[in-house]
Amino acid sequence: MSILESLNRLRFPSLLLLGLAAILGVVQVSNAQAQPQPVQFSGLTLTSDSMSVVPFSTVLVKNRFKGTVSDLKGFFSMVLLPGDSLVFSAVGYRASTFVMPQQLDEEFYSVLVPMERDTIDLPTALVYPWPSKEAFRQEFLALELKEDATSIARRNLEKELLVQLASAMSMDASENQKLYMQKVIAQTYYAGGQQPFAQFGGPNAFPIPSTLLSPGAWTKFFQALRRGDFRRKD
Repeated sequence: MSILESLNRLRFPSLLLLGLAAILGVVQVSNAQAQPQPVQFSGLTLTSDSMSVVPFSTVLVKNRFKGTVSDLKGFFSMVLLPGDSLVFSAVGYRASTFVMPQQLDEEFYSVLVPMERDTIDLPTALVYPWPSKEAFRQEFLALELKEDATSIARRNLEKELLVQLASAMSMDASENQKLYMQKVIAQTYYAGGQQPFAQFGGPNAFPIPSTLLSPGAWTKFFQALRRGDFRRKD
């Protein structure tokens, strides 16, 4: 129920009601004019020298705890009020500010935000393992160098040491793959009657048929020989 309806029920005079209606209308119009309208604010964050995109820049509205972050292409968009003050910042760039105009005719506002590079040159820092030159001198004089680089290299290249290292070294991926392929080829080639030749002396050994050492095969052979199965038939 509005204020005018309440006063009308209380039987106020009509002239007084008209005066109150006019006053309330003026107040509402003034409040509508005083309240700022929100604006869709969008733009791009770019470098000031080459106009390249500055991605993931922070956009912060002062004193309102509101903000956003630009995307990979430097684009950002948010709702603001006229007169808002913004701060743009990014790693490696100086912070820049922007103030929204007070009077805007449209509900959309777009800008290009240039950001200046912030380069800091640090002085050269030299790191030493000793706190002072005197400490380094004492440590250097205390060293007992018994062998030079040539003698150490000659000792590491001795034949006995190389043989020991080679025997303890396992096969790499290429050698394992080569050995596996040799086994597969041997099993496939001698399948159906012969043992894999790797079991009888390595790849250079003569393949031995699987029936050569079978007693049953020899028994059948002699029986067939007595029956004359191997005689030539005219």
